[in-house]
Amino acid sequence: MKKLDASSGRVVFTTERLNVRLATTGDANLYYQLWTDPRVMTNVGFPQGLRITREEIHDRLTMVGDFEFDRLLIVELNSNHQAIGECKMSTPNNEGIATTDVKLLPEVWGHGYGVEVKRGLLNHLFANTDCIAIEATPNVNNLASIKMQEAVGGIRVGENTHLFPESMRSYTAPVHHYIYRVSRTDWQQRQGA
Repeated sequence: MKKLDASSGRVVFTTERLNVRLATTGDANLYYQLWTDPRVMTNVGFPQGLRITREEIHDRLTMVGDFEFDRLLIVELNSNHQAIGECKMSTPNNEGIATTDVKLLPEVWGHGYGVEVKRGLLNHLFANTDCIAIEATPNVNNLASIKMQEAVGGIRVGENTHLFPESMRSYTAPVHHYIYRVSRTDWQQRQGA
């Protein structure tokens, strides 16, 4: 882990309309806006938003890893560098499965940015790791996220319910979610490789 300042948000990948870059301390306000918004966080079990302060987010962003996996990433418009959300991608687990997550500000919902980010995450993971598949777990009530998973070739392989620890249950809700998976083989076939 190293300390990162607000000016060193290296671009990880670009898409037609978006840059995905490393998050920095200068992004604390965006994370606060996203993570405390019930419209964003209800689908991940926080119906009143996440209980967190800007200072806590800033502190979290001061200590980061050296590379783009398993850390916070910012989604921004490549035309003007306006931050519109965040995403994350994990290194593959012992079974060779990586995970992704995308959260966008409600003001930009409905413009196809989620699918564009998700495709970029899949491209990056398949090109830079040895993962055999990539999973995501959209809430069963989050139709936009389900459509995003299916738009990139995700196949529903299961469902589950995430329960928070007893100490958190007064301000969280169980998350009934589907498990979507994109296999490397299917992805390569879709890309014509």
